[in-house]
Amino acid sequence: MRVYHLMRYKWWFLGSLTAVTIFAIIAVFVVGLDLGIDFQGGRRMQFAVEQRATVDDVRSLVSDVGIQEPVVQSVGAAGTGTSFMVTAEEMTDAQVDELKSTLDARYGLDEQSTAVEQVGASFGRETANKAFIAVAIAIVLIVGYLSFRFELKFAIPAILALIHDVGLTLGIYAASNRLVTTATVAAILTILGYSVHDTIIVYDRMRENTLLMKKETYGDMVDLSIRQTMIRSINTTIALLLPLLAILIFGGPTLKDFAMALTIGVVAGTYSSFFVAAPLVTIWKEREPRYRKRLALAAADAQNMTLEASTTGAGTGGNVAPWASSAGTKPTQASAASKSAKKGKQAKRRPAGKARKRASR
Repeated sequence: MRVYHLMRYKWWFLGSLTAVTIFAIIAVFVVGLDLGIDFQGGRRMQFAVEQRATVDDVRSLVSDVGIQEPVVQSVGAAGTGTSFMVTAEEMTDAQVDELKSTLDARYGLDEQSTAVEQVGASFGRETANKAFIAVAIAIVLIVGYLSFRFELKFAIPAILALIHDVGLTLGIYAASNRLVTTATVAAILTILGYSVHDTIIVYDRMRENTLLMKKETYGDMVDLSIRQTMIRSINTTIALLLPLLAILIFGGPTLKDFAMALTIGVVAGTYSSFFVAAPLVTIWKEREPRYRKRLALAAADAQNMTLEASTTGAGTGGNVAPWASSAGTKPTQASAASKSAKKGKQAKRRPAGKARKRASR
């Protein structure tokens, strides 16, 4: 089994973590998240039209009616352009009726598919608070479990990997102006569970190899652990992505929101288990005295091998004539041949007493 020395590039992987963190901060706090009415209250109208329309066309009609800062989404099958959802913080009954008549005159409104939903501001704040509490409780429980099962040096990198996954998901949502709904929060909680599960698989193999590998450096041990678990994690990720892609293509709006967030989180979670959590643990553990000694011994062995290779190259390399090595071996071969000949002659010689007895006979 071929082992790739990934931990030699652990600082590069931490650079990618820094880049993702900066992207998430800019996207979430500068660009901003588009929160659905489930979090900030408002009114939602979902409808279908008989003729094809674009999101820009519908947004223009909604703005002409007088609805301020509407969020218009296409919720039908990809490329159909017949089903839409309009969300706004304020939408009066008169504006709803005027919008219906305008849509019916322009594109033909399907009355049976039209639905209007109202969410109060207090309910939206309560939903946001409950979502935040759920995520916080999940993170605390994860830290406690990993600290009990492994140690704190494993728990903190796992939490940073979770921040990487959730931050990347929310950053992509903010950058693409996707609406954050309760389905998105459910997907984030699912991402937390999946990412921790993938990280624990790697951690468990690292702990087993720590007991078996007594002389190798911690980075070499982590490289072997990643190699032993990577194929399994990739296969699990592919098996999970297949139904998610099917939901993204054929599912409804609520399922699409859930599948979109989960798809981003699953891919990010698989990456962070190997290239965020494992490098952070390696950097932390290599500061321990026993692993420092192993690193020093490995560095000394590498230096000795380099010196031996350079010495051998200097003795038999290009500075010595090609015939010198062959000429130097000839006397050795000749001396060996002469020694064997002398041994043969000595073996053939008989003692003097035995030769005289034969002559007398």
